[in-house]
Amino acid sequence: MPTSASQEVLVQQSPSSRPGRPGGSAPNSLAGFNETSFLARVLPAPGQWRSVPDVSDRGFWGAVDTPTRQAILQRAEDFRTREWPVLTARGWRDFVETGNRTMYEDRYFGRRRRTVASALAACLTDDPSWHDDVLDGVWLMLEETTWCVPAHDYSAREDGPRLPDPDRPFLDLFAAETGALLAWTLHVLGSRLDERSPLARARIVEEVRRRILVPQRTDDTWSWFGRSGPVNNWNPWINSNVLTCSLLLDQDRDDIVTTVSRVLEGLDTFVSGYPDDGGCDEGQMYWWRAGASLSECLEQLYDATGGALDGYALPKVREIARYPHRVHIADDWYVNVGDGPARTEAADTVEPHVLHRFGRRTGDEEVVAHARYMRGDGAATLPRLSLGRSLFALADRDWAKAPASASPAPLPLQAWWPQTQLLTARETEGQVDGLFVSVKGGHNGESHNHNDVGTVLVAVDGHPALVDAGVAQYTRQHFGPRRYEIWTMRSDYHNVPNVDGHEQQPGKEFRAREVTADLGAERVDVRLDLAGAYPKEAGLVRFSRQVTFSRGEPAHVSWHDEWELDHDPESMTLHLITSAEPVLGGGGIRVLTPGRALRITYDASGFRTPSVERIDLDDRRLSGVWGPALWRIALSPLRPGRRGEWSLDLRAEPVG
Repeated sequence: MPTSASQEVLVQQSPSSRPGRPGGSAPNSLAGFNETSFLARVLPAPGQWRSVPDVSDRGFWGAVDTPTRQAILQRAEDFRTREWPVLTARGWRDFVETGNRTMYEDRYFGRRRRTVASALAACLTDDPSWHDDVLDGVWLMLEETTWCVPAHDYSAREDGPRLPDPDRPFLDLFAAETGALLAWTLHVLGSRLDERSPLARARIVEEVRRRILVPQRTDDTWSWFGRSGPVNNWNPWINSNVLTCSLLLDQDRDDIVTTVSRVLEGLDTFVSGYPDDGGCDEGQMYWWRAGASLSECLEQLYDATGGALDGYALPKVREIARYPHRVHIADDWYVNVGDGPARTEAADTVEPHVLHRFGRRTGDEEVVAHARYMRGDGAATLPRLSLGRSLFALADRDWAKAPASASPAPLPLQAWWPQTQLLTARETEGQVDGLFVSVKGGHNGESHNHNDVGTVLVAVDGHPALVDAGVAQYTRQHFGPRRYEIWTMRSDYHNVPNVDGHEQQPGKEFRAREVTADLGAERVDVRLDLAGAYPKEAGLVRFSRQVTFSRGEPAHVSWHDEWELDHDPESMTLHLITSAEPVLGGGGIRVLTPGRALRITYDASGFRTPSVERIDLDDRRLSGVWGPALWRIALSPLRPGRRGEWSLDLRAEPVG
């Protein structure tokens, strides 16, 4: 029987010392592990993967530290004061008919959050009332016609049926996650469910087999699988949950081998398509369902095979682990690109233990330190949507022990992702105080794309001042042909120019050109040509942007744009999105932050009086990050000309 994650000491072995490798050598890709004879030899028999202690291990559950125990039980009690959410046909059809996702999804995820919290409370207390609550949640999910959400299911197509078809199970993110939730629940609480009714066990096994495992093993058309084109976070997210379902519930060894083989095929597509620099073009929040879910797959495979299947040794995997702490600004603020929000507060997807384990497996102390920082001095885990993530956190002895105090964030001086074309740099390594700058190149066909090639973000003392809005609550429009009618997606609402009335266009062909970065101890310099991100009608020959961050006294950012068109334009406008209402005057703009202000100066004689637009945020996702409003500044030269330039100077200054 393989050793479990809860028992193992995470020490990196050299590639030559790891057991059971195909051909006796270290594969350079996940596909190198995908040999049937190797998998049949190293994978556990059905029912033999015992990765975390079940409810009967009262010594383990009784030893969970007091802060973690109290936090979990309080969350579970809060859920128990409410009625179980009801899923209705009207809620499902609301998405089909209006594009609104929240009427159904709020209730759908409410069921799962409560079941996770109740399952953890049941393990901690072994109280029959919690076992009954878990059974209620399990039974409600088993009775659902589909585990998919309307936005992902074929049944939500306008030309299809108006309600989900139980004979056409669709394997999306949340169907897979539901299957894993049920599998983990049975793993840790199966004996208590059996006491209430053995039928619960039988139905969990059968429904997960029918809705998750058989579709994964038999259907090659899933877009997330990778045989029909590029993949994104769906691939590792679904695969991590499918692995759980197979390792815990499959009753035939050949089925486990087939499932793992197909998981490896899909993951190899995902990793092969990932840039060598480890950058996540979906943004830091989606990293928790891209890079983090990849690490969950690798951990289950490593643990289930006793270390024989070790994907952590791949160099690209190590770079993927380094992304979150290198885009960290301060507190819960991060550089955001695409649909990723700028802060992680109360996010369901964020489980710091996943990052901590990832850092230990890859031997990166900064990754480990950032995970410790994210945890602070509080609970080892909180009930979120993933029961498996919480169970692994509690079963990891190194992580589960209560910290004496909060750990500092590593706060690296700077980072550059050459393939992703993203820069982050701060004034002083290890310190929040001072300026923080990010510059993005890339293209406009990225996953969860915004038209944002060339955008610049600036924070002062850890507080974002020049910002990217992020994304509102998802609707059908966000993933349809009218996506770029949404203001948060448009380049006119990013810190880039409008060229003679033309915005950037979506598509991989609309990209930055001639991108270079020079990183030094005293100065960072990024240059890129934005012309390729605009349509031919804009008439751009070039639009050169140079952003130079100087760490002298005082530290400042020099921002210089220079353009050439094939005609005399009627207008050129630079838009700047700010987190606070800007104060105009004296040839400059001041953006107040909770500490100091960001001062933006320019040659006012060459510009019209800037216009300022307040953008009221009536969406809960946007307002949850930024508060009630953002602001958009428009800077337009008096005489733009066929050739022209402008320069900005940005630095921090006292508020008074």
